[in-house]
Amino acid sequence: MRSCISPLIVLFATLLCNVASFLVPAPTIASACSSQPAMAAAASTSSTETQDRAAVVPQLLEWCNKNGIKDASKITIGPVSQAGMGLGLVATAPIKQGETLATVPLNLCFSMDSVRASPLGKVIGEFEPALGDASLIALQLLYEAHMGPKSKYAVYIKSLPRPGQDGFDHPLFWSTAEQGVLAKSSTRNLGETLIDAVAEDYGWIQSALARGGISGLQADSFDLSDFEWAVAVVLSRSFFAENGLRLAPLLDMANRGEGCTNEPQIGGLGIFGGKGLKVIADRDTDKGQEIVISYGPKSGIEFLEDHGFVPPPLEGNALVGGMCSLTFKISPEGDRFYDDKEDVMGTLGLPMAFSFDVRSDGDVDPEMLQFLRFLKLGGKDAFLLEAVFRNEVWRFMELPVSEANEQAVDEVIIDACTQALANFAEAEVLTDELIQKEGVSPLTIA
Repeated sequence: MRSCISPLIVLFATLLCNVASFLVPAPTIASACSSQPAMAAAASTSSTETQDRAAVVPQLLEWCNKNGIKDASKITIGPVSQAGMGLGLVATAPIKQGETLATVPLNLCFSMDSVRASPLGKVIGEFEPALGDASLIALQLLYEAHMGPKSKYAVYIKSLPRPGQDGFDHPLFWSTAEQGVLAKSSTRNLGETLIDAVAEDYGWIQSALARGGISGLQADSFDLSDFEWAVAVVLSRSFFAENGLRLAPLLDMANRGEGCTNEPQIGGLGIFGGKGLKVIADRDTDKGQEIVISYGPKSGIEFLEDHGFVPPPLEGNALVGGMCSLTFKISPEGDRFYDDKEDVMGTLGLPMAFSFDVRSDGDVDPEMLQFLRFLKLGGKDAFLLEAVFRNEVWRFMELPVSEANEQAVDEVIIDACTQALANFAEAEVLTDELIQKEGVSPLTIA
């Protein structure tokens, strides 16, 4: 039997994705600085701050050379013309398409490999953070910051922006009111996937450190705002390569450019062996021009979650369509077969609720269809919940069960999209109210 999933759902989800990607709240620099990391020493957004960071540049370039960063003879760090971007990479000589711009040894990058190799390795054990690698890499960043001048990364950490500095804005720095608007401005609940996840990981890390600090790093060595700053640095400045996040000094100074295809990739370091994260020029660049790169294919909300801005929806800018996130839950209300379904999911070790990302430029997620077919299993199809099929029923859901079941799946998805669109209408009202307040301005589309 062929799937009966209606083309209307694809159209509906596409509309939802496109709205979800670009309806965002209005953060403010003032609010971004209202909760200042003690360790990060947050600053305001004056031109003096850019000068302060610029003063570190000669030390940082020397540090890069001493620590094995290669192929960077034609680039430097300097002020850039992009509004609010502060510093970036600038060409010191003409660069041709295909030239290597810089190569950073992997052993100089912050990554899960570096976390495990550091004294933090024995503390984290088998911990699986809610936010993934970013939380543990952020912890290493704070550990190195705590070491001060003794740290190998002291100069690099000094060069990092503070909240609100040089355009460094992030949802983690936003006020509660702004984050509340965001919760209704996107189907991807950043309250759960980002903000709550950071708080959850911070709580675990604090408990672990309370049981035994490392080289003076104790639970009171940093607070939640410090941890949020470190996570924001990792999310906004790291690249995903070889199955993990890599925070690469120097390369993390590169700003994103429209239409760029040169996302950092891992390659060899030459005859002496080893691997490095490198960027290849995807265009000719004149002396004095800013060098821009790709941050990888992401949807609008993924850009906002990682980098704190939403690119314009222009063709060829590596923005991958729109994306919305839909959550579905098997509930006892009105489902006479709830106990059977709970038993099946419990036996399989699966949760009773799932969230799925739906993209406007892709097919419907087969795993979403599998879960929804199981959720709507009932009527004449309920025999599949009998004990004889308990070990097979979940696999059966990979294919259409019946026309009635597929129709029910259609209706569940449409209802979820309808509710999400209703939330967007409420978000627009909240946004209008928010931007009327003193010191609050609409989010700039980067």
